[in-house]
Amino acid sequence: MGASQEKEYDENEAIVFIKNFLPQDLKNKYNDDDILIVIDIIFDYYEDKGFFDVSADEDEESDLSVTDLVGYVKNQLRKDPDNIIEMDDVMNIVLGELEYEESLGMYL
Repeated sequence: MGASQEKEYDENEAIVFIKNFLPQDLKNKYNDDDILIVIDIIFDYYEDKGFFDVSADEDEESDLSVTDLVGYVKNQLRKDPDNIIEMDDVMNIVLGELEYEESLGMYL
């Protein structure tokens, strides 16, 4: 196994990474469970959009729309009566998650 081996996605590492990525005023605003909810919604989006479909044509590159993804996350959070994540903070959390994916060599 070479040094270029991709690291496995780890939710706990992702949460720490995202919290470190967030602006100072958001770092302690949300707990791990709040961040995990956003991560789960992001992965639901990927599944809905077919990003995990291994049978997809390799030449057909899936373009991830950050705007579409953030809109999807916001819509899902609005449906949750227990949600405490403010809509203005969603973009920062999503960008942090995307940065974590990129740090692992995951590109959608």
